[in-house]
Amino acid sequence: MRHPNDAEHYLRISIKRCFDFIVVGSDAEIADGWLMLRELRDDQAFNQVLNFEDILRDILHSQILNISEVPKIMAWILPHVEEKSDTDNADPISKDVAALLQKTDIRDMSHLAALLKTMMDNTVYLPESADHTALCEAVIVRLSSFQLPPEPKKIHEFYDNTTKIQNFLETVCRNAKNSGHDLLFICLQTLYHIISDRKRKQEPGPGLVVILRLVEISFIPQAVEWILSQSQSNYELVQALTVLCNWLPKWRDKKLSCWVMEFILGLEKQEKYSVLLEVVESSLDILNLMCKVLLVPVIRHTSSFIIYHILRKLSSEEVIQKLIKAVPTLITSLMKEDSESSRECIQHLVDIVRLASMRFPAYRLPDSMEKTFPVSPRIHVIKEYYHEPLWIAETCTIEPILEPEGQLSGKVGLQNLGNTCYMNSVLQALLMTRQFCYEVLNCSVNQMGGMPLLRKLQDLFALLLYSKRMYLSPNEIFEASRPSYFLPGQQQDSSEFLCHLLDVLHEHEKAVNTTCVRNDSTGGIKSKTEMQENRVMSSTNSTEGTIKRWITEEDLTEGLVFRRKTQSLADFPQGEDLIQAERLSDYHSDSTDSGIQSVGGEESIPSMSLVHRVLGGESKITYQCAQCNTSSHNTDKFRDLQLCFPEEIQENQEVSVQDLINYYLAPEKLTGENKYRCDRCMKLCDAHRIITILQAPAHLILSLKHFRYDFDSRLRTKLRHKVVYNDVIKLPVSTVPSSVAETYHLYAAVVHSGYNMDYGHYFTYACDSAKQNWYKFNDSFVSRTTFEEFKNLKPPDTPYILFYEKSGALDGMYEDDRPELSTLSKHLQELIADDTTTYIEELKQQATLSLSGRHSRSVLKRYDNPDDENPPSSSCRGAIDIPANRFLY
Repeated sequence: MRHPNDAEHYLRISIKRCFDFIVVGSDAEIADGWLMLRELRDDQAFNQVLNFEDILRDILHSQILNISEVPKIMAWILPHVEEKSDTDNADPISKDVAALLQKTDIRDMSHLAALLKTMMDNTVYLPESADHTALCEAVIVRLSSFQLPPEPKKIHEFYDNTTKIQNFLETVCRNAKNSGHDLLFICLQTLYHIISDRKRKQEPGPGLVVILRLVEISFIPQAVEWILSQSQSNYELVQALTVLCNWLPKWRDKKLSCWVMEFILGLEKQEKYSVLLEVVESSLDILNLMCKVLLVPVIRHTSSFIIYHILRKLSSEEVIQKLIKAVPTLITSLMKEDSESSRECIQHLVDIVRLASMRFPAYRLPDSMEKTFPVSPRIHVIKEYYHEPLWIAETCTIEPILEPEGQLSGKVGLQNLGNTCYMNSVLQALLMTRQFCYEVLNCSVNQMGGMPLLRKLQDLFALLLYSKRMYLSPNEIFEASRPSYFLPGQQQDSSEFLCHLLDVLHEHEKAVNTTCVRNDSTGGIKSKTEMQENRVMSSTNSTEGTIKRWITEEDLTEGLVFRRKTQSLADFPQGEDLIQAERLSDYHSDSTDSGIQSVGGEESIPSMSLVHRVLGGESKITYQCAQCNTSSHNTDKFRDLQLCFPEEIQENQEVSVQDLINYYLAPEKLTGENKYRCDRCMKLCDAHRIITILQAPAHLILSLKHFRYDFDSRLRTKLRHKVVYNDVIKLPVSTVPSSVAETYHLYAAVVHSGYNMDYGHYFTYACDSAKQNWYKFNDSFVSRTTFEEFKNLKPPDTPYILFYEKSGALDGMYEDDRPELSTLSKHLQELIADDTTTYIEELKQQATLSLSGRHSRSVLKRYDNPDDENPPSSSCRGAIDIPANRFLY
């Protein structure tokens, strides 16, 4: 005898089989399924024993190929589903629909719209008391997959379906269980996650604009501020803004334009200019977008102000050059339209072209072409634009060429000659090293006969200190100091350049001193103290025999540069430069043997070079064999310390500069492949290497290795450690009979700005002699800043080379940031006077030419040569046409 439950079970299986036909079958099977359902409805047990809600949930979680049938199924089952009460804690059907949307490929947006309309029309499926967050998130994700169709008829259907989906989301947010704003923020968060995803193969569809339309215009600034505060990556911001801009020609909506504009203004407020520049220069085809927006009247009406704003803010010469070339053709097309809107657009473009020609005179349009424009530029509008801040982060700063008084810092900048920020930043740091600067300026012309680099450096320092210009063009020092393997126009490593510059200065002076010794001369560059000591010695007539100390210099660092735990990145150049690096292993150290004592004769100690006098220290490296306990020692002169990060420190751990110094001086175990060859054991043994500072330099240079080098792949990966850049540090120095800790104060830092190892920009922070005023040297632009701003730097702005001054080392010697002009040589005084006279004449000529709108770039240059008329592109941000892994961090 059949049990009553058997009938229910049989009926349930039959209905489930019908639904299976409907959701996965062919057209014929779908028709058969609906026919069988109608027949089953006549069964007496149909309305009595079945739980239709469970059946519907099973369907929604099953495989569905015919998504268009799901709304019909839900409507068919609707009379048999009970509405839940407010106290019922059961999951709503909307969660099951969300699961359906997550796993089902829906290619027709109308099917999604129909499904959501069915739910919205029936509160049993969309109860106000339930939480529908999962469904809203699933709808947004699914909506992102629909692209705008090319056919006009289908475009209309696309907009119509998105409006239906918008109505659904508005209803759900309005009736949300929690605050409607909470669900709205969840929707915005989901949207941002989608548009900022850089791993998506296809750009998300513009239908997502409906999410932005849920927000009232007055609330958009607050929403943008919230989104920017949630973003943890500038890469995400670049991607998100690029997607929003690409939607502008596809969606004629005022709210979208408001979102894009507020997004841009929000990034400007947070000074995230690098994001804006990356969007315009790399991610977004700004010229293509400009044409699409400005040539379509409907889109122009809602979005043109965004294009105008972007074009006014650009500081990239490459983009400006393309813009100026494209504008005449664009104006010609707009003239054919002959409407009030097109004429207004033409006026804006003419104003922007004239503004660009003032900032970039090399790319200005010929006068004959400008005369063909139907309107003249509005001078009062251009002046207003001219004073607006530009997007200048991580690129070369554009200076106002008409207002020399605008450089309020009182310092002179250095023009970027084309990816030469690595040189400019180092030169400005050395200029702010007072002892080095004073001694360079005080070198006599006769002393510099064999030192052309020092001569050019002296001229540059004098002009940087006394010139009336806003910035100088360092062409001569660039040609004199650039290593042969540094190709013009390519980005290089500032630490490598600093080492090369100091090495050349040292070698030139050493050669001059050697020549002077051979000629029984006491020539060479001497400090004030040395010259005073010489005068005292020469005034004595003692003929008593004395024990003299002779120093024999010998290069004992062969191969050592590749073994030190603090290897400089400059020691790992690419390809053919490797041999060059081995040849110049003196970049960071000059090893010396112990002194040889002799009786009688003249003292013949070579005078210490300027570089070592100001920056040089001495260390002792001890190798102690762990097997026989034998120790060997080697003294080593150094000009900088290369500090690496301990491998055991995680990137999320905070580490200070003092910690890195302590790690540098800590005993290092030499084991495994890094074993030490013991002369006594006659084999490779485990050992300890200990570095001890014997003599503290007057100025300590520290280079922080923000990278990890892979010898197999010859690639560098960037480290992102949290570093505390100490204002004061202690350097342990070994003295007899005990050790002391010398105190150093930070006075300058070269900062690298960039997200990876393949590109970046250098600039320098430095303080004056009183350490009361801090300055930021960013190529041609020098601004006042604070030490707090420097301490608050965050990636991608990473202090790379730190300059410290020993406490008390220069007390009373160099109290001013520059010597009195009258104390300089006649040559330097004449150089400065000629530069001042030339500059005044250039200003007079420029004032005359400005009346006709013609300006000359030469007013800001100092050294004239043929290259000045066609300088390299000065893009310090990208790796355009430059070999990979050539940029050093």
